[in-house]
Parts: sequence; structure tokens; C-alpha cells
Amino acid sequence: MVACSSPATQNDAVIRFNGQEYDFGTIPLKKEVYYGFEFSNPGKTPLVISNLKTSCGCTIPEWPRKPVKPGTKGEIKVAHDAASPGVFHKTITVYFNGKNSPVELKIKGKVEYAGL
Repeated sequence: MVACSSPATQNDAVIRFNGQEYDFGTIPLKKEVYYGFEFSNPGKTPLVISNLKTSCGCTIPEWPRKPVKPGTKGEIKVAHDAASPGVFHKTITVYFNGKNSPVELKIKGKVEYAGL
């Protein structure tokens, strides 16, 4: 019976974001921009973010590699390299040790065309 309850304990972490989408607005061509998605762990077990996957190589995430203790906060920092002009919509998929894993974060904006 103990073996059966052990995986549930490991997979009941909770992650709560202040917001899951960010609009950069209009940004200059070839400018790298950053945004930090703040989150908290309102659960009773340590939160472990195991991986982040992005929809594009132009979006680079950084996240806490150590467990986030219950009742504490953290940040997932996302950089977007505005190498190509036009409108963009990118997704960052967050994998963690909870029942609701994964969750998606989104960034969007418009990169100005050169000379405009």
C-alpha cells in the first residue's frame, strides 16, 4: 500500500502563475527582449520543473533547477530574439511534478520591419 501512495505524493505539486500570457507589443528588429513569468507553489510538496519546451528556437527559457519549496515563489525568464519581422505568437510548455502538468505560457508581439 505504501508503494501505491508514493507516486501520488511525488506528482501532487501545484504551480500557480500570476499570468500565463505576455504581449511585448511592437519591438525593434534584432532586439532581444525578456519577460519573467512569476509563479508560486501553493501546494504542500516541493515543485520540480523538469523541462520547458518552446515552439521556436528564437524563444529561450530559463527556470529554477532546484525544487521550489511550498509557499515560495519563482520565475521562468523567457527571452525572444526578434530576428525576423512580423507578428509572432510563441508557446512555452512547462513540465513539472503535478497532476496538471504540462501548462502553457504564451508570448506574442510584433517585430518592426527594417526602416519603419
